[in-house]
Amino acid sequence: MARTQTTASKGKATATAVKAKQASSQSVFPNILCAVDGTRSGLAAVRMAANLATPDGHLTLLTVTAEGTSGGINTAAAISPSRVEGVLRRAKRIADEVGVESNGEVSHEGPAVKVLMQRARDHDLLSIGAPPTSWLGGMLVGGVAATALSQFTTPMLLVRRTFTGTLKGRQILVASDGEKGSDQIVKLAGRLGLSQGAPVTLVNALVGESKMNPRAIQAQARMLERMLPGESEVLIEPGKPWDVIIDAAKSKKAAIVVMGSRRLSGLRALGSVSRRVAHDAPCSVLLLPPDTKK
Repeated sequence: MARTQTTASKGKATATAVKAKQASSQSVFPNILCAVDGTRSGLAAVRMAANLATPDGHLTLLTVTAEGTSGGINTAAAISPSRVEGVLRRAKRIADEVGVESNGEVSHEGPAVKVLMQRARDHDLLSIGAPPTSWLGGMLVGGVAATALSQFTTPMLLVRRTFTGTLKGRQILVASDGEKGSDQIVKLAGRLGLSQGAPVTLVNALVGESKMNPRAIQAQARMLERMLPGESEVLIEPGKPWDVIIDAAKSKKAAIVVMGSRRLSGLRALGSVSRRVAHDAPCSVLLLPPDTKK
């Protein structure tokens, strides 16, 4: 009997390893649009996108040179027409270093946010430099990335300028409230963990409605463990959701936070968890729009 159990255990372990190897050889986001503006955060966004797209993905490197406004906010691109060629060349070199195919494109239309939102619809992911200001500063000043937080319909990756190197083996954080749609967010984080050979921590804040969903969080934890045996954990802490998530990102030295967004704007955005995390987290943030099917 013991021999039979051992054989079965080995078979299960082998099957899990094969499944993990197959998953790691596939891009979670094979077709990525990168907003290239020549800034350090914009180039970091290209590098992280290339990491996510490997080995069989493709990057579209898009620069927007036209100025414009959106909702009264200046959303001018940070790149002048005279710098386009050099900036695209640097972005292309980053993609080549990681081993991902890419092509550069230039748009002279505007405003920049409108162009990016329209083009992103034809891609699996939009990668953009994270807002350079704090949450409050972003609410007052705005900018391309900050304005996009209330308009995006394609998953959006906001990358910190400090990102260098690779995502391989780096900590991934996924925030869940256990509500409808959060299963897909956790599952996506698990797939990212598999593709990057990275551990995943599920974070839940004990406040408000999240107290009513302990079973959902437990089920999501079990799902992660099945996807990433021995490479997942759960962190449940009392406090305001944005504080819990940001503190967890700091303590875990996370490379990326994965979470959903309701795309709130105006005064309603004052209570937006995703907007606060996008501005104030110490790492990059991957936001999924409502009803994402990824």
